[in-house]
Order: sequence, then C-alpha cells, then structure tokens
Amino acid sequence: MDFFLQPLNLGLLLIAVISGAMLVRQVIQPGGKSVSPQVAIALTDKDGGVLIDVREEHEVAVAHIQGSLFIPLKDLPTQLAKLEKYRKKPVVVVCAAGQRSAAACRFLNKSGFEDVSQIDGGIQAWEKAGLPLKRGKAPASAKT
Repeated sequence: MDFFLQPLNLGLLLIAVISGAMLVRQVIQPGGKSVSPQVAIALTDKDGGVLIDVREEHEVAVAHIQGSLFIPLKDLPTQLAKLEKYRKKPVVVVCAAGQRSAAACRFLNKSGFEDVSQIDGGIQAWEKAGLPLKRGKAPASAKT
C-alpha cells in the first residue's frame, strides 16, 4: 500500500488511469473504421462511394484530394441531405490528421450511414503515401 502513496508512484498511477480512460472513450465512441489512403481509394471507387473533406476552406485551398467533396465539419449537419445518395455506399472522411474526421464519422454513423471510414492520419498520411494532391483553389462546396 505504501507503494501507491509515494508522490511519484501516485502520479504514474494517475497517468495510467487517465490513459486507460482515454482508450476506453475511443472504444465506446469510435469515429468509424480507420483505413489507409490506398484502401480509401478502393472504397470510394467501389459502388460509387464518396470522399468527404471536412477541413476548413483555407486548409482545403492549400491542398486537397481531387474529386473529394468539401463540407467543413461545422456545416455537416446542415448539408446532410446532399449526402443522402451515399447512405448505403462507402463514405470516407478526411481531415488534417484524424480528429475532425472521427467526429464526422460518429455523426454520419448516428445519422444512419452504413459504411463510414476515415483516412488514418488524414491528409498528412495521403501526402506521405505519395498520392496526388491538387494545390490551389478549393473544390466546390456541397453548399452550392
């Protein structure tokens, strides 16, 4: 019992508990399955799937995946009707590194989309894999 009462050990125990809680949270609230950029290509090519970029416009204007649909995460709830045709098709979500795409996947899953994934590592992983990015002007938004 004295082991746990020492300040350093108590701090390490606290870190372990917090880390465990964060892992449990990820299991309880999954963002959707994570896929590699190569698998994302295969999924979106299969059965008319779609790739949705949920980053902000200034990020997308720097570089984006050709053919992706641009819907910032904050606009996703109001743009859901425009995604209706993809409800039963593969939907792959991408952001900068994975946080926003996880939130988008949770939202899409709760909204009844059946096959939702996110690119593991986001646009950074896409670029690191050597896959092409379109630079410059942002793609058309789903708002139009």
